[in-house]
This record gives sequence, structure tokens and C-alpha cells, in this order.
Amino acid sequence: MRHLLIYRLKQTLRDRSILFWTIAFPMILGTFFFMSFGFGDSAKHDEIATEIPIAMVVRAQSAQTETQKAFLAEVQKEKLIAIKSYSTEKAAEEKLEDGKISGLFYLDQDLSLTVTRSDLNASILKLILDSYNKNVAMISDIAKEHPEKLPAAIATMSDLKPAVKAVAPNGKTTSGFLQCFFALIAYACLSGVFLGVNNSFETQANLSALGARRSISPTPKLTLILVDFIVILMVDFISVLLLTLYITKGFGISLGDNLFGIIVTVLMGCVIGVSLGIVLGASNKASINLKMGLTVALTLVPSFLAGLMFQNMGIIVEKYCPLLNRINPAAVLADTFYCLSVYDNPARYARDMWTLAIMSVICIAIAFSLLRRERYDSI
Repeated sequence: MRHLLIYRLKQTLRDRSILFWTIAFPMILGTFFFMSFGFGDSAKHDEIATEIPIAMVVRAQSAQTETQKAFLAEVQKEKLIAIKSYSTEKAAEEKLEDGKISGLFYLDQDLSLTVTRSDLNASILKLILDSYNKNVAMISDIAKEHPEKLPAAIATMSDLKPAVKAVAPNGKTTSGFLQCFFALIAYACLSGVFLGVNNSFETQANLSALGARRSISPTPKLTLILVDFIVILMVDFISVLLLTLYITKGFGISLGDNLFGIIVTVLMGCVIGVSLGIVLGASNKASINLKMGLTVALTLVPSFLAGLMFQNMGIIVEKYCPLLNRINPAAVLADTFYCLSVYDNPARYARDMWTLAIMSVICIAIAFSLLRRERYDSI
């Protein structure tokens, strides 16, 4: 059986078009994702992403402006803003117009803000200004009514916390774009469909010359089926592991610390992908081009619903048709990786794994049934 495995592996690796879709294309897609999103999960990146460039213009030196300076300096310590210095007020206004800074704070009797764009940074700066004004009003009231509580109130005011970091339930900083990479790995697992379709085509004597030669081989058919399944599953499994390594080490994106869980999840996803490909290839007598066209749809549509092209697609499906997320293998795989790296929920992870296991058993049973029943009157 060893020589059969070696020969089948060589034959599979010679098909460059199939290997492109299973190995190269997911990596290329992941590279474009990373370049487009410009995101990693390192602490350094988080600091850069949350610091909003601003400038200050002091209109008049007074006790109020000193308080305003201290407030903005405290906000800067929390890595929420980055205060830029310019020689004149006109130079700062020009930088604001050019988009080099997101806001311009004017320090006078009252703290005021000027922005030129309506975006997330402008909204955050507006919240900072509102927070200052509310705190000043609160301290003024306390100073009038309960002066003995003034030190405690000032201490509370200075206890600022960053407000724009997305933090996962397990305490790790995360990003909404992670869902796209989870869906990408799920897509890579389902790309085993290409291998499965190609394999089933090469086992059918009425469709390929190789299938005809294999049909008259003295080797038991069950042995040939097992060899084919093991080889294409191994190729798909290694390709997805390479993609996972590329994402985690190349992009610095964490998939969690549960290495065993990641490997088992990838293996089950590959089993589903390969089995679906065999089912699709053996269930009809269409040409290889038509089967490959159906294969593209079979990989892209479930991956799209899982959030590959639009990160919130899985949430939309969950809202309007949650059953689809339970039976869509790409969505279940993406959710499993979400549980491993972001949402620490063992019950949900176990549910996803059981779903993948049941899908795997069903797909394998149908695939083996279709391949074993092939009979020919003559070759």
C-alpha cells in the first residue's frame, strides 16, 4: 500500500492548477487582506491605531488653560491622543486642513475644538471635549456644595482610561477584521473540494483514461479509494496548516493558544472539504470544466456567508437565518476559530466540534458510497 500512496501523491502534486487553488490562492488572498486592512494584533500596532494626532492653541494664559493643558496631557498619557507642536496658530490650522492632524483644541476661558472631517477620530475628540466640560461642571458644583470632597473628585477626573480598544472576553486585544481571516482559513479547508472533484474524475472509467486503467487494476477498489482519500486529505491538511502558519507568524495574528484545538479543527474542515469534492465529482457525469465551476461556487458561497468578503455577513445571517450558520461548514469552522482565539466559551466550541464531526461522518459515508457503487459493463 505504501507504493500506492507514493504514486498517488506524485500524481496529485503534478496537477499545478489544483495546487494553486488549494495552496497558493488562499495565501495570496490572505496577503491582500492584510495589506488592505493594514492590521496586526501586536501591542505596538494597537497604540498607533488609537493615538489621534491633535494640536493645541493657547489663546490666553490663565488657571483655566493650565487645567486644560493638564487634562489633555493626561489623555495623551493614556495613548488616546498625540499632541503635535507647531510654531504658530496658522501652521496648526494648515495641518488641520491638510489632514495631518484630526483636531485643533483652543485653550481659553473655555476649552473648544475644531475639526474638518466627520469621522471616527472627530467623534472621539468630541467625546473628550464633552468629558472635560462635564467634569469641570461637576467639580464646580462639588466645590460650591461639598468642598471637602473636592480632592476625591479631582482624582476621579484624572483617572482616564482608553476608550477605543476592542477587547475580547479572554482579555486579549482584538479587531473586527479577524473574522475575515477566520473565514479565510475555513475557505482554505473547503478548497479540498478541488482535490476531491479531481480525484473522483480520475477514478471514473467513463470520464478519464486514468480511471479506465485503474478500474481494471487487480488492486481492490476499497484500497484505491482509501489511498486516494488519505493522499488528497494529507495534501489539503498540510496546505491549510501552511496557511495558518503564514497568518500567525507572517502577519502576527493570534489564533489562540490551543494548538491541539487548531489542528483538530483544521483536520475536520479538510475532511469535510475533500469529502464534499468527492460527492460532487462522483454524483454526476458532467465534464471536468463544469464540475470545477460548481466547485468554485461550492467554496465561495459558504465562505461569503461566513464573512470572507464582508466581515459582518455572519452576524447578518445569524440575525435573519441562524439555521444557515449551523449547517454552513464554513460558518461553523470560522466560529470554531473565533472560540479558540477570541471568545472563551468551551460549550460553544464543543457544539461546533460536534457539528463538524457529524458533517465529516455524513460526507465520508456519502463519498465512499458513491465511489464503491461504480460499475461498468465494458471498458
